[in-house]
Amino acid sequence: MENSKAFTEIVELIASSNPAHIVHYSPGPATLKRVQYLVLRKNEEILTPEEATELQNFLFLENMIGLAKARAYQLLKAA
Repeated sequence: MENSKAFTEIVELIASSNPAHIVHYSPGPATLKRVQYLVLRKNEEILTPEEATELQNFLFLENMIGLAKARAYQLLKAA
């Protein structure tokens, strides 16, 4: 995924808001259960268009949080 300037700015904002919190963040059980459900439906090729959008949005956010975690870790290490 090519990172746009806006995407990078948002990642930096998330990472710098509370680096320790960001580094330790993980989705809650209900979110994980929902994503597992969506992935299973995708693998079975029975995902509705709305579910496909929901899964795509989650994957986008997961990528953003992953980058924010990496940046937050750098910030903590430099402090």
